[in-house]
Amino acid sequence: MAGATIFSPSYQHSLISPNSNIIPWVSSVSFAEKLSILEAIVKVPTYAVAGFTHRKLIYVTTHEGVRSLWLLDIKSGYKKKIAEGIWSVGDIIPRSPYVLYTKDVMRGREQHRAFIYNVRNDETIEVESMPPQRIGGSAFDGNLFAVSGATQKSLLIWKINVHGEAEIVYDTNKAIFVTSIEKHIVGGIGFLSGDPKAMEMFFFDMKTQEFRVTTPKEGSTNKAPRIKNGKALFATSALGNDRLLLYDIKTDHICDVNLRFPDYNPDKYPQILSYDWLPDGRIWHIAEREGRSKVFVDGKLANLPEGYPVNVVMGDNKLYVTWSSLAKPTRILAVDIKNESIEEVLADDLPEEIRSSLGDIRFIRYRSFDGLEIPAIVVESKKFGKPGPTIVYVHGGPFAHIADSWSIMITSLVALGFHVIAPNYRGSTGYGEEFRRLIIGDPGGGELMDIVHANKWVKESGLADKIAIMGYSYGGYMTLLATGRHPDIWDAGVAGAAVADWEEMYELSDAMFRNFIEVLFAGKRELYKERSPITYVKNVKVPLCIIQPQNDTRTPLKPILNYVTRLMEYQKTFELHVIPDMGHAIVRMDDAIKILYPAIIFLESKLKQQ
Repeated sequence: MAGATIFSPSYQHSLISPNSNIIPWVSSVSFAEKLSILEAIVKVPTYAVAGFTHRKLIYVTTHEGVRSLWLLDIKSGYKKKIAEGIWSVGDIIPRSPYVLYTKDVMRGREQHRAFIYNVRNDETIEVESMPPQRIGGSAFDGNLFAVSGATQKSLLIWKINVHGEAEIVYDTNKAIFVTSIEKHIVGGIGFLSGDPKAMEMFFFDMKTQEFRVTTPKEGSTNKAPRIKNGKALFATSALGNDRLLLYDIKTDHICDVNLRFPDYNPDKYPQILSYDWLPDGRIWHIAEREGRSKVFVDGKLANLPEGYPVNVVMGDNKLYVTWSSLAKPTRILAVDIKNESIEEVLADDLPEEIRSSLGDIRFIRYRSFDGLEIPAIVVESKKFGKPGPTIVYVHGGPFAHIADSWSIMITSLVALGFHVIAPNYRGSTGYGEEFRRLIIGDPGGGELMDIVHANKWVKESGLADKIAIMGYSYGGYMTLLATGRHPDIWDAGVAGAAVADWEEMYELSDAMFRNFIEVLFAGKRELYKERSPITYVKNVKVPLCIIQPQNDTRTPLKPILNYVTRLMEYQKTFELHVIPDMGHAIVRMDDAIKILYPAIIFLESKLKQQ
């Protein structure tokens, strides 16, 4: 379905009623109307740029209700769908007609096939000689693709030519992610030194089979090398806040990046989100500060609205930028390099009735148990006064964060009358490498207390009367752990795709996710049981809503079923929703509704009962 859901007259009336800001509005909205609100939010199309080649913009959109790959002819305006249900898109080189994309071919189990689409002749090749596997990174230089994949036992680098012929060129037991290729040199990152707090770059020579590991400073975190003319552009924490540096692959020499314009000051931005070379040799990068990001081209600040740009490509002297905010769904903006004018190339907005329900959006900081300041975003709902029902929304990852960027989950909660606080607990990205590393070796420890203190903040601030905790993936894990270890401070919990038992999850994981767990715990396997929610089932006091994809291979169903069995043994109150034929990631937008609708109905019954 393209565009937003058509609203029924009763739904429109409920939104524009003069009394819509008081409690009876929320109580009087029917289940059907709640579903209509969710559909209106979930089905607003999003657009994200993937590349530019042959005067065609390649982009990913959900405008038909599923993540799909499309092209837009810039000159004629002609649009064409390339593939639907896609997982990822590789590098797109302006001089090359080839686009590599991947699809999950096992109903959400993240067993991916690679496909190569030719923009010139509209033909697609399936890479049949590469069996389905978890694909974690890819790169393209115009002639060869390099892909990093994971099986149950191994982590691999594949070489694929433009005819779809693939072969394994490297096999390891360490987590590696391909990010760049030039001729016979493959570059990437991985946990290669044995230090769980560090990430090194690697450069693999497919001719000599040399696998070189490099870092500007032992113990530093280094990001995604991007190779051009024998030099790799990368970001590193070696100098404190993220810095861009250049690595000469032939001479093994590292030097500063010289940017022409002075707008970018690295001391003001703790994290660099993304970066690359433009076709003309200039460098663009996106730097982040306090939940918002900025685009710089050769050091010059691009003229973009406040929000959260995440990616840039160049075509026909314009920058095409993926941009969003908490109030505006993800869209593609074009910035004219000469006159700095901005136009929306592909964009849709929330219906005004829903957008107007979003109240104040605030960036705050509160102190945790040890005095550490925790950044958080607070979004108030105009559909309920203060104090009112409030959700402590916990992001996944854990190496992620909530920013001023589009969030279906947060928008849905606020539109249906819940205030939201989203803490960026220790371990979150966006606030510097030192802050991110605080979780390593201590998952389920300090960051759990950060979330407990978010609960304290909303009570003391006068925002909340009743409080639920809700999250998906790592956020679901935090929900189950928080309600088991701190059972007296919540009124309810909603856990989606949660970790219930680290020991069992480790045994069920493939090589990539076993590596992830080992890094997160810094090898402390003795903590697996102590930090698992299943250990604390007996303590749970509040009702739980557990929502679990059937085919999830990151946080599998089996440990959740064991957790639910324990809940039954101790006669706890809960509801369980297993979503058939869905994996961990949301590819089809109907799956978002399957997650959100039972969560909303549950929260309404537990937080808004008079």
